[in-house]
Amino acid sequence: MVSISKIALLLSLLLTTLFSLQLKGSEDEVVPSEVDNWLSFKVYVAISNFLVSKNLTVHCKDKHHDLGSHVLKYGETYDFGFIPNLFWRVTLYFCRFTWEGASHSFDVYNQKKNGCEECVWNILESGPCKVDRKHNQCYAWKD
Repeated sequence: MVSISKIALLLSLLLTTLFSLQLKGSEDEVVPSEVDNWLSFKVYVAISNFLVSKNLTVHCKDKHHDLGSHVLKYGETYDFGFIPNLFWRVTLYFCRFTWEGASHSFDVYNQKKNGCEECVWNILESGPCKVDRKHNQCYAWKD
């Protein structure tokens, strides 16, 4: 019979390994690993500036990672990747979008509500639009 302490030890080793895979890489991105090839849990987010004649500053983060500010000219794209929480659906990435005369925030990835493997966003003055193969969904700014 396996004791509870052995099960707890194995579970903690598994959690530690998975957690370290999530943190592997630079501050800007969690890089793919060997495990990523067979688990395919990686999520990619791409944000494109569709503000005509305006630069867009994008500052994205989650609870544990600040990806810094990135300035995009019209038509340019900023992208990043990460491994979402594998046990609890709590991963949330939000971004602040600023340009001359405006500042808005928006959740670009919410694992509980609308988790996606490829989250592609076009940023317009009226709000962000999620680009999908089947249809595009645009949202109004809430702030």
